[in-house]
Amino acid sequence: MEPTASWEDKRSNSRIVWARRRSRPRTASTSGPSIDPRPGCVLAKDLNQPEFDAPDGTKIKLGPQVRGGMALNPYSSLTLSADVDVTSNKTLVPGVKSQVLSLGAEQTILTEFLSFRLGAFKNMQDAGTPFTPTAGLGVRVFKVRLDVGGGYDFREKGALVSGSLSLTF
Repeated sequence: MEPTASWEDKRSNSRIVWARRRSRPRTASTSGPSIDPRPGCVLAKDLNQPEFDAPDGTKIKLGPQVRGGMALNPYSSLTLSADVDVTSNKTLVPGVKSQVLSLGAEQTILTEFLSFRLGAFKNMQDAGTPFTPTAGLGVRVFKVRLDVGGGYDFREKGALVSGSLSLTF
């Protein structure tokens, strides 16, 4: 995989995304660690502070947000990652802020046909929230990839689920 950069034209062109995808080692030995000198990524969104009309006639203004992270490949089929909101972010709930720390691991098998993921995230602005565990599964056939994932918040007794279907070209 080559490094990628993208501009997402959502919410009035308010999101800029830069990400570097990790390339798998192309050496004869895959038993040792692979540490890229540039394993990080940065996300900055809502830089132009877009405003939206709320149903009650008021305006909702989104503030700028910055997130950073890094990934390491101790082995060619294992990726360890960590990312964090650099900024403390307002939410739509008055008096509640969000600053999320996320940790994760992905193990691929059968030449990346299957991907297994485990992770956790926590809102660091709320000391009472525990880490929320997450898990996911990915299946890749040629250039088509299907991913499903989810997590469970034991304190709130609620689940979250997401899925995606993508085509690599």
